[in-house]
Amino acid sequence: MALYLLWLVTTALALAGAWGVLVYLRRREAYFQSVQAILRAPLEIDEFAGQAQTLCESCTQETGASGCSLYLQPGEQESGFRRAAQAGRPAEETGPGVVRDLLNQAWDTGQSVESNYGGRWLAAVPVWPGHLGGGALLVTWDSNRAPGKVERGLLEATATVASLLAPRFAREGALARAHEELQALHVEIAEESHLAGVGRLAAGVAHELNTPLGAVLTMVGSLSRTVQDPSSARRLQIMRDAVEKCKAIIEKLLVYSRGPIETERGLTFSRFVRASTDLNRTIESCVELMRENLSEAGISVSLDLGEIPEFRANTTQWSHVFNNLLVNARDALRSGGTADPRIQVRTRSDRERIQIEISDNGPGIPPEVLSHVFEPFFTTKDIGHGTGLGLAIVREVVRKHQGAIQVKSEPGAGATFVIQLPLQQDFESTPAARPEARA
Repeated sequence: MALYLLWLVTTALALAGAWGVLVYLRRREAYFQSVQAILRAPLEIDEFAGQAQTLCESCTQETGASGCSLYLQPGEQESGFRRAAQAGRPAEETGPGVVRDLLNQAWDTGQSVESNYGGRWLAAVPVWPGHLGGGALLVTWDSNRAPGKVERGLLEATATVASLLAPRFAREGALARAHEELQALHVEIAEESHLAGVGRLAAGVAHELNTPLGAVLTMVGSLSRTVQDPSSARRLQIMRDAVEKCKAIIEKLLVYSRGPIETERGLTFSRFVRASTDLNRTIESCVELMRENLSEAGISVSLDLGEIPEFRANTTQWSHVFNNLLVNARDALRSGGTADPRIQVRTRSDRERIQIEISDNGPGIPPEVLSHVFEPFFTTKDIGHGTGLGLAIVREVVRKHQGAIQVKSEPGAGATFVIQLPLQQDFESTPAARPEARA
């Protein structure tokens, strides 16, 4: 009987041990299979975005997590972390501040960080620590129970694979930015080529028209001095005004063909003479000249002119700029039937630049039109009410003063034209005009 009991106990212990070993081996095999699944997942895809996404999905599946996000640094040009891939529920549901703190702690310490917050367990594991372009893997479970050794091991495996992928994130981001800059450069080159063509056209038109128009003006002036009939004199004056208007249009076209010229000191200036100019006073003069016209249309104008330094510019050119922008705002307010129409002009400056804003509360500019407003001969006005040269000339004048202009607008929310001018103008860097451009 004693021997039987001994055999029974020994057999039971042996079976229990065998069962324990079998369970251990099965768990170990399942663990290795999960690790292999995580390692294999990115190998099936070539491009980084797909690899990162597949890695997060595999991590979520193998660890039983509710969400997995990979955060990496974009590179030298940007700071902080950007989410490179995400699977399942995003960690931000817990709270953006918690996510930010966990990412920063994992990155700063180079060790895994965990937190139990809002009924969710969060774990952040550093990815490619100590290298620019690294980041952290953030995994969440919809449970207050902390992950076990198996889950933590799988997280480490996932972070290891992510460390191999991380360099591609910054590299591909740099390539994407370079591609965008190249596309923008192509657009700019095409635009400059178009403007150069308009300039050559303007020079040719001016050359062909100035001579006969000058002859007409001479004849009209001669006849005006000898005519006695008031009715005939009035007709001649109408003719003279019409010819002067034609010459003014030619003068506007010549803005595109006039280049800089050499001065005695070797500096290059626009063919229009520049001098120290108070742009605030120029704005006030333009508004005063148009005030009666704007008042008749029921439009009020408010000036918020800050203290700005004098700017080396041509007053005549900038009078055209402000007049064009004010006329455009007036026309937009008229056509839109805006209740209580208003125009505001605002100027500010800092140590580097002057900023001028002219805004209205009109109907705004449609998105499909917004990208074309500065193109020569582009206009949305009816035939006979606009040549499409106004804003094109505005931009050309701003550009020749080494500044930049942009327009901000949303349908129904008005439009704002923003001009930025550098206080330090580099006239020597302006290329000299070619002989044909000065014709």
